[in-house]
Amino acid sequence: MMQFDAMKSFCLSDSPHVTVELGSGDGYILEKLAKSDNNNNHHDHNTAPCTYIGIELDRTQYEDGKRRINLDNVKLLNGSFEDIIPIFPDSCLDLVIAVLPDPNFIDRTKQHKWEPFYKTLHSKLKNNGSFQLVTEITDELFQPVSDEIYAKWVEWLSTTFQSMGFLLVTKHAGAPLAYSSRCINQFRGDPERIRMVTLHFKKGQKCNK
Repeated sequence: MMQFDAMKSFCLSDSPHVTVELGSGDGYILEKLAKSDNNNNHHDHNTAPCTYIGIELDRTQYEDGKRRINLDNVKLLNGSFEDIIPIFPDSCLDLVIAVLPDPNFIDRTKQHKWEPFYKTLHSKLKNNGSFQLVTEITDELFQPVSDEIYAKWVEWLSTTFQSMGFLLVTKHAGAPLAYSSRCINQFRGDPERIRMVTLHFKKGQKCNK
């Protein structure tokens, strides 16, 4: 619990922007974002670095990231984001990223289980804070996914999160070019059978309970 209390203080410090990644693995994406941010602010000594917090349940990946990343504004937590996100004060996060979430947190058949978590996440975003979701659809028999099925799936995702109070800003096929991981790179190599989408939401004014 002490490390989580430290994170709350960390994210409420003088940092102008707080980004959290759910299921951050070894922290590669956050590390890349932080380095880019630090380089941009290198010549502006009056600008505090943004804060990047990764939450990863797998101990091995967490330890790999801890050993590799040597940036003061990147902090990694080992634990379940289901347990950690509710600990943060309301309206304290600028951006939350979820890249290829586990089926338990995105599949249609499990929607009744994961909706409460995303409603909690909504409350932790600042006004006009953002939630970026990168996820994928595959056919049960691992056949190519048609444009029609893909479009209906994207519409379902968009509508579902909007019903929770999120406002859809943009939607793009595939994952952001700046994002790289073993799974993302593998999925990019089979774009007909594994179709990804990136949805960018803003916090709306109301969240349905």
